[in-house]
Amino acid sequence: MKSVLTALLLCCFFSVGFSQPIVLNDTDKTYFFFAHCTILEVPPGSVTIDSLLQHPSWYRFAPVKAKPDRPNPQRAYWFKVDLTNPTPQNYFLHFYYFTNAHYWVYEVARQQVVNHGEVSSYGASSSNAFGRSRAILPLKLRDAQTHTLYIYVERMENPYLLASILAASQLTKETNHQSLFYGLYFGLVLLISVYSLLLGLWLRDRDNLLYALWLLVSGIVTATTMAGLMIEWASGLSYLLIDNVGVLVGLQCCIRILFAFSFLQLRLSTPGLYRLGKGILVFNALCMAGLLLFSFVTPDKQVYKEISTSWFGTFFAFADNIFGLIASFLAYRRGFRPALFYFLGVLTIWITLAVWMVDFFTSSSVTFWTLNSLLIGLIGEFLFFMTGLAYKVNLLKKKQEEATQQQLRLSEENRQLIETQNRVLEEKVQQRTTELQESLTELRATQAQLIQKEKLASLGELTAGIAHEIQNPLNFVNNFSEVSTELIQEQKDALAKGDLDEVGLLADDLTQNLQKIAHHGRRAETIVKGMLEHSRASSGERQPTNLNQLADEYLRMAYQGQRAKNKSFSCQLQTDFESTLPIISVAAQDIGRVLLNLYNNAFYAVQQRAKQAAPGYQPTVWVSTRQEPGKVVISLKDNGPGIPEAIRDKIFQPFFTTKPTGEGTGLGLSLSYDIVTKGHNGEIGVESREGEGASFLIKLHTLPN
Repeated sequence: MKSVLTALLLCCFFSVGFSQPIVLNDTDKTYFFFAHCTILEVPPGSVTIDSLLQHPSWYRFAPVKAKPDRPNPQRAYWFKVDLTNPTPQNYFLHFYYFTNAHYWVYEVARQQVVNHGEVSSYGASSSNAFGRSRAILPLKLRDAQTHTLYIYVERMENPYLLASILAASQLTKETNHQSLFYGLYFGLVLLISVYSLLLGLWLRDRDNLLYALWLLVSGIVTATTMAGLMIEWASGLSYLLIDNVGVLVGLQCCIRILFAFSFLQLRLSTPGLYRLGKGILVFNALCMAGLLLFSFVTPDKQVYKEISTSWFGTFFAFADNIFGLIASFLAYRRGFRPALFYFLGVLTIWITLAVWMVDFFTSSSVTFWTLNSLLIGLIGEFLFFMTGLAYKVNLLKKKQEEATQQQLRLSEENRQLIETQNRVLEEKVQQRTTELQESLTELRATQAQLIQKEKLASLGELTAGIAHEIQNPLNFVNNFSEVSTELIQEQKDALAKGDLDEVGLLADDLTQNLQKIAHHGRRAETIVKGMLEHSRASSGERQPTNLNQLADEYLRMAYQGQRAKNKSFSCQLQTDFESTLPIISVAAQDIGRVLLNLYNNAFYAVQQRAKQAAPGYQPTVWVSTRQEPGKVVISLKDNGPGIPEAIRDKIFQPFFTTKPTGEGTGLGLSLSYDIVTKGHNGEIGVESREGEGASFLIKLHTLPN
């Protein structure tokens, strides 16, 4: 009997507790009614509102616990709460989170449904876009009425019913605050993303481009899930984004992993972690492709949304954040200081996520800070990442400046080194120039000596030729003088005998001898007079000259000079002088030296061939003159061995000779070339075939008319 009374008292107590409604008498207050609710757990779809109203005794509602266990997603729940509004103000039912849970709301008065609505991930069933996007349902409770609110929930994820009842004024205040915060958040996202995008395009920086892309995708994810902005559009695109939140989160995570690769330089710093990140990227991509394929084949969109959001979306987010935390920590440990900001950004998300999860799963009320903790964490992450990018840019700029300074220092050192080397080189060049000047002076002196030697050699050969030329008439003079002396003695003897006829004959012979002596004396006088005339003309002084006579005289003297050196030498001389050759102005002594050198070379050539030629070879030298328009040509040809083609272009070079050592200086043809070309503005050339002799041509300009 005692126990029965106790049970009755408890039933009365609970009945009284259950029947006490929430009095909505403060329009500035937000009423979180979960703690006042009673709950009924049923199989999904087994109990309707009509069943509850028609057979209330069949269903026993129990009070909610202070800390209820996590609800079973495979079960459905009915919540019931009584509300009394003593004021004329309108009140509204406000749900705070968009989840996979589906809510059906029934407002009952006198066991009749006077108002109903539903809230899902697509928003509230309100004709007003704002109410739909903010999950707000109006109530008809007013003027001291008491209504019962029934809320049916399927796929409930939160142990608490995170909803409140508030008046229009309080709702306006909260939504204004929330809208302002959303505006700041999305404005910041848009501003930073556009800035980073422009900066990345301008600098061609991958970090800023990936960061801007990640910000934009993060903003879309936020607008789709927490902010509910996509719901306001109520378009096919918005529903598509809402259905594929898991794919969006996967895309967001893939972009952030790519950003981590680039920003943290994982490929260089931690190759193992870089390969792990690539594996996560590939796995995420495969999962996203699988989700999209599954969305086309499954008829149950709610199941797809639950798999996409609750399973894969959560996995993507956790995998990305864990990877970012580890990667940034290791990169910072390896000395990459900008990684600290990446680490702090990810850590901020973890901290705010922990705050949000604690509030979401342990509290039946919501504050502005707990409601927006994830957004605050995202803002912190954005700012930390942006600071890290700026720090990295400044660090790279600093390194670049250091490299520039180092380059400037190296340039200065190089400049000083170059100046030092230039001074040393200038000293060496000066020293070398002095040495070269001295060498040049010595070379010029040596060249002058060699030229003088060549002139003396030519003079010696000329002198020998002159001496040999004079020797012949002198021999005749001497011979006829001796014969005349003998004839005079014979004449004396004849006079002594008185033989006058013999005396007369001897006198005739003496007369002939004296005439011959006079003839040969004049011949010698002519030779000497010609040489005196040439010797009186100084070298380089031009005067009218008969080239035929000059060529013939030097030919004879050169031949006699060769005969004086070699008594056995014999050469046939053939001349063909044009009788109408004009008189031209030349330095006769210089041209004579040229002719003498060419004659001697020709005689030397025929002598050399005579030593090797077969019997019957006749050494011959041809000398001719002819006139061409504006020019006089002297041609000298021999039938010697000729000049080989390999050395033909070198014969006019100084010190080049084909004669054995001691027989030539190599300056004869070089001096001849200078005398003709530089001294007389003429031409000298050679034509030759090996084995057929050589032919030299001298071309001199005639006197102007």
